[in-house]
Amino acid sequence: LSEGQSVFHVLFDTTEKQINQFLTYCYERNQTTYSTKELMAAFNYKTSKLLPVIQQVELFQEQYSEYTVNYQSESKTIKIEFSPRFLLSKVYAILVERTVGFTFLDLLFKGKYHSLEQLSQETYSSLRTIQRKLTELNQVLANYHLSYSLRKGNPLEGKEYYIRYFYHVMYWQLFDETDSDLLATIRDKQTIATQIERHAPYMRKIDCNKFLSLLAISLQRIKQQHFIVEIPDEITTFEHPLMTKRKFTECILAPFFQANVYAVSDLTDEEISFLYFMFAVMNTYLEEDLTEIHQDWFDNEQYSTEEIIIDKLSAYFDLALTSKEKNYLLVNLLMIHSYSSVFGTEHKIDGFGKQTRESELEAYFPVMYPTMRRFLIAIKREIPPLVGFAKKNDRLIFQYCMLVRTVFIKYERPVTFSIQSKFGKTQELWIKNRLLNTSHRAIQHVPSVDEPDILISDYPIYRQLGANKQMEIFYWNGQPTSSDWERLKEKIHKIRSEKHKQVFDSLSFHQFS
Repeated sequence: LSEGQSVFHVLFDTTEKQINQFLTYCYERNQTTYSTKELMAAFNYKTSKLLPVIQQVELFQEQYSEYTVNYQSESKTIKIEFSPRFLLSKVYAILVERTVGFTFLDLLFKGKYHSLEQLSQETYSSLRTIQRKLTELNQVLANYHLSYSLRKGNPLEGKEYYIRYFYHVMYWQLFDETDSDLLATIRDKQTIATQIERHAPYMRKIDCNKFLSLLAISLQRIKQQHFIVEIPDEITTFEHPLMTKRKFTECILAPFFQANVYAVSDLTDEEISFLYFMFAVMNTYLEEDLTEIHQDWFDNEQYSTEEIIIDKLSAYFDLALTSKEKNYLLVNLLMIHSYSSVFGTEHKIDGFGKQTRESELEAYFPVMYPTMRRFLIAIKREIPPLVGFAKKNDRLIFQYCMLVRTVFIKYERPVTFSIQSKFGKTQELWIKNRLLNTSHRAIQHVPSVDEPDILISDYPIYRQLGANKQMEIFYWNGQPTSSDWERLKEKIHKIRSEKHKQVFDSLSFHQFS
């Protein structure tokens, strides 16, 4: 499996891989015209290979019309334009849906699979191709602790809660709100969604759709007599911080199953526990979402690992955390760890089906990511469960950064700036307000005598710097252009990153050695 790809890329034929690669390359470079020479170099193709690929991309417009592509033979150039509605994730979804592996799994889920001959007709593929592709499918299934064998009456083998999770991942990465076969199977969907929003207001519309998709998958599996009879202790003992299992069963599950002609009383305890667990761990919780945590929830010794990590984070980043911030970290760390422990996979993908490279994850947090990595290395001996979480979740450091960033931003040292303009005070006031109002990050206007981090001027300044030897002098025209504003934005971002680096470099790490 190549980095940056989904495990589902294994199912792609050469044609699907080439279409996806071509459209991704052109979309990310945001040009309208490409020479064949450039594309041949980019993909390491000869002309005899490039032209058939272009033809396949042209044909793919029939399945996804949000772009146009034309090959100009005289100039040997390709012109391609993308509509505002174009999505690479939709390209990926369409390509996955037309693979042999996906068609097989989809037919199996819907109870419509009968034979290899039928699958051959459905996918316009030879029996030999079908057999080869289904062999490759086991590479995908193995990542989710599953396998298949056509020699058995139930081809998909593995624990039922793993099968539910796999189908959830498979369908969710292709989710389209206006075209979802899963959501279309749910009766009285809007009433049930309203009920969820009423009792769980912290769930966004897409969170509701995500859980409804899982409910639809569970209902289908139950109707096919595939019941959850075994679950790990992490699911059995799990408690939602904002909703009891009883309330969940009465207010969420009962209306759904009643509307879809199945009695909630017929569900096993394991089935309810699984859905209760998933209802919680598939969400992220903000500080304002956690105002009504059950007091007895905090007494559970199950959260001791998370509490220790929070204490270490507080000391490591030198933050005096409030009780609300601690609750925010505690709940979300528990969700991440619980999810990782139960559904840990060697190759983790995001909601769009992509397995992100660590270099890409680190690019989001160029300063914090390596610092968080050092933090986890420093404390893993004291907190053995962390080793297991990291092995089962290759995005763990990134998720930690996402959580801590929300807290850290509130404590970060502001970038200070001052303005001097020949146009006078009103011009300086306009620039100041624009800078203060266009950034949610800490930024502060100070008098120039206070030697800010950056001094913005539309005329030459000659003066000795005082104690602040790091002060930047940024020049632009009296009436700044959009290019000037962009340069200033980049400069402020650079200054902020450097301030963060100085803070992290000054942290005392010896206490964790």
